[in-house]
Amino acid sequence: MWGDIVKLLGSAVIIVGAVAWVAKKAIDTWLSHRLDTHKSNLDHASETALENLRYELRVAEAQKSRLLARQANIIAGVFARLERFDQALRILSAPIRHEAGGPGPLARAAIDAHNDFIHYYHERAIWLDVSTTEQVNAVLALMRRVLQEMDFNIQNDAIADRSKWIETYGRLETEIPQARAALDRQFRKLLGVVTPAILPATRE
Repeated sequence: MWGDIVKLLGSAVIIVGAVAWVAKKAIDTWLSHRLDTHKSNLDHASETALENLRYELRVAEAQKSRLLARQANIIAGVFARLERFDQALRILSAPIRHEAGGPGPLARAAIDAHNDFIHYYHERAIWLDVSTTEQVNAVLALMRRVLQEMDFNIQNDAIADRSKWIETYGRLETEIPQARAALDRQFRKLLGVVTPAILPATRE
């Protein structure tokens, strides 16, 4: 009788052990499958996030490229019109240029150049950074002052006060070139045009 009981218990132990082993294998397989699925989901999410980041970077790069292209075009336009305004002032300031028809037409040409610059610049200044607009405004204020003083000093299509004219001419030759040089450096910096401070020595 005890032998039968022992046999039964041994069989039960074997069965329980077998069931436990099968259960463990099943759990291990289930966990392995869940881990593989989770890893796959993480890989997919990571790849999706990476692709989204790449897309956002491409969009940001394209936007920056368009902004830089727009700024470069505006800077070139501002520079060209400022140069024409400056040249018109210099022509007006030279009495030798008055011999053909007096300073009146030259003053009107300088005013037209000023107005052309103002119209172009004010509509596009928002595209430029604050530092650049401040420098442009400072140069414009100097050039406008010179233009106004020369224009007010013209009476009956002739220079009314030559000493005052010479004083104004002095500012045109000193203050404006200094301010324009700083602005030109700022323009070249924005455009990525590098001017070496010291040029290499010329080979013999």
